[in-house]
Amino acid sequence: MIRRSLTELGRARVVFVTVVVCSAAAGLGVLLWPDSGGGGQPSPGATAPVRKLPVVVDSAVPGLIDADTDRSEMGLPSMPGDDPLTERALTEIQERTLVMAGIRADVSAACEGGRVLPKAGHKTLCTVTYRGVELTWDVWVSDVAGSGAGQLYWYDIYPPDSGLLLADAVYGRFWNEHHKTAEELRCDRIPAVKTVELGADTGYACQYLDTADADTPRWVTEEVLADTTGPVFREPEQRDTSGS
Repeated sequence: MIRRSLTELGRARVVFVTVVVCSAAAGLGVLLWPDSGGGGQPSPGATAPVRKLPVVVDSAVPGLIDADTDRSEMGLPSMPGDDPLTERALTEIQERTLVMAGIRADVSAACEGGRVLPKAGHKTLCTVTYRGVELTWDVWVSDVAGSGAGQLYWYDIYPPDSGLLLADAVYGRFWNEHHKTAEELRCDRIPAVKTVELGADTGYACQYLDTADADTPRWVTEEVLADTTGPVFREPEQRDTSGS
């Protein structure tokens, strides 16, 4: 009788423990997989909450410039003046500055000493002013051949350490790249004109709502970089957190 009672008690405990474990599992299931039907709970396919950037980009920006824009559309002369080397170099660095900025504006340029010295192995510093910002380019003459009116020059132009970042250029180019395939576009609030390091992350970002998969739309964030060809965008690189 005693042995039977102990056996029955053991079974009762087993049943009790089973009920408790099942109840706990059921509670955990409710915690991890909320009911998608009603109650205001998000469905498994809903987008994860994200911090939406403050500037809504909802239209094109007029006056954008890129490397394919004609010089005439930039407001620049197409032919050099009396001093072919200097005028050609000045026109080129103004063109490159406008492409970097991405927005047309009046620019001026001048070289130290008033001209590019036509001497092989010589570097001349020439400065372009864009909306009050001065950018200094290096004009390096690598070789000179001939003399007089038939003199030929070979030169390279090197960009400044700091480039231009314009809010309108960022918003306009981001719109052009994503508005046809994205539901919503947003960006950080960016200054109208700012100097930044070329080729580096500017600290600003833009984002778009990717709805290619209608069941699981997702926000995609891209870093904003400044390049000699204007603002560019890239998704942040995934960092290895495994410690290896």
